Amino acid sequence: MEQEPEASSDKDSKQQILDATVDLIREEGVEGVTLRRISAKAKVNLALVNYYYRSKDNLLGEAIRTLISKFDAAFQALEDDSLPPKERLKMFLKQYIGHLLQYPGLARHMMDQSPVIMGSLHKYSQYSKTMKRQKTLNALREMTGEQNEERLNMMMVQLYGAVLMPVIMYSCGQPDDEGESAPFGHLPPFDDQVDHLFDHYFHKYEN
Repeated sequence: MEQEPEASSDKDSKQQILDATVDLIREEGVEGVTLRRISAKAKVNLALVNYYYRSKDNLLGEAIRTLISKFDAAFQALEDDSLPPKERLKMFLKQYIGHLLQYPGLARHMMDQSPVIMGSLHKYSQYSKTMKRQKTLNALREMTGEQNEERLNMMMVQLYGAVLMPVIMYSCGQPDDEGESAPFGHLPPFDDQVDHLFDHYFHKYEN
């Protein structure tokens, strides 16, 4: 059944606005995004942006979910059953961090706006599918032998928190002048941080 022209046009305009938002985040980071800049890049009226998305937070939440869904290489690591679960999860987190670092401010915004990104059961379901939540839980279950769902969810949340915070500190803590020291000191490379995290968090599960 063919769409009515007006419905098709509405869908195109809404997608155009979303695509423009994603492009702006890629080019300038989350902090550089405003509704006026989005409307200019999408070549639509500002009122149309407000009509479709109601607020900047709603639009950014949708754009961030779209960006995360494109982190294909990272999510593919979780699908690689030829690797031991620990290596699958480490590879996923390392590649996930690499993607986050490409978009200044994205990790911080994800934490600041988590109620918007996951603000309803439907949105949470979408986000969980995007983040391969069940694959992450399965890897944790294989690594630890833990069967309690609440404990597995707690582990997953703690892992994401431990991974996201250094990325946020890095993006917030870069000195403005060359002679200044970083406010949080010099952290090891992110791959080393993930290795260290796994060595300490999961050591009791090692055979």
